Amino acid sequence: MISPLPSKRSQTTAFWLSVVTLVLALLAAALTILPGPLYRAHWVSLGGAFQSIRDGAYLGVLVLVFGIIAVIASVYAHRTKLLLGNLVLAIAGVMCFGVPFFWLLKAESVPPIHDITTDPLHPPAFTALMPILRQVPNSPIYGDGSASARKMERGAVVAFVTRGSGRTNRHAAEVVRSCAHWDARCLFTVQEVYYPMIRPLILDHESRSEAYAKTLELVRQRHWRVAFASPGTGRIEAVARTPWFGFKDDVAIRIQKVPGGVRIDMRSESRIGLSDIGRNASRVEHFMRQLKARLRSR
Repeated sequence: MISPLPSKRSQTTAFWLSVVTLVLALLAAALTILPGPLYRAHWVSLGGAFQSIRDGAYLGVLVLVFGIIAVIASVYAHRTKLLLGNLVLAIAGVMCFGVPFFWLLKAESVPPIHDITTDPLHPPAFTALMPILRQVPNSPIYGDGSASARKMERGAVVAFVTRGSGRTNRHAAEVVRSCAHWDARCLFTVQEVYYPMIRPLILDHESRSEAYAKTLELVRQRHWRVAFASPGTGRIEAVARTPWFGFKDDVAIRIQKVPGGVRIDMRSESRIGLSDIGRNASRVEHFMRQLKARLRSR
């Protein structure tokens, strides 16, 4: 049976639906992609950038709806090229909504902390970066900060642990709730529960000079800006930047001699924001794993 030829009206409808979908898709993509580079260039505020991403995500849902309607109209109009184009636009709508939604789920699945270290009792300190870090919102002192900042962080963490997000247990929840004030002990308790893989790197029969050289080499290969490097003390301070928004995170590494080998400790902290969405823990874990593989392979 031969299908009837499409009417002029159906072809026109399919065309204009495709045009509307394309315009909405371009706008949604701009709202979700551009805020990062614009914030990095200091053209928009952080709040404005996040609001733009939210608007782009909502618009992405509208793009998906229009894309599906345009696909159906293209089928009736026998417009194969429009059909394929509208499928691409519908997928773009899913991406505009899906990527921000993924990061939202990620943020809700990790504790709202932003300072990670392998040694909470004696975390690697920032010295060369201290003049800059005194002017940023987050305190460069592990588990410290203004009274209002510590109260806010404690409240956010207690709320997170209480609702049972991610991996937690009753003991950890009780410990966090019992903290009258936010301090290093409370911070490490949360880290120990949710990021148990964060541990110092201890290597037997390894010289400190070789470990220091390999560590500094890896820091530079990751394109972190080295602010301080002292082979005599085995200390390195560097600044890492996120690729999209260009957020600056500060890294401190300490290599020290221990009986039979060396111990390498690391710390990574975000300059702004209550939650780092797990970024610092991921940075420390991956860096230490890669460094261990390099030193062992040698």
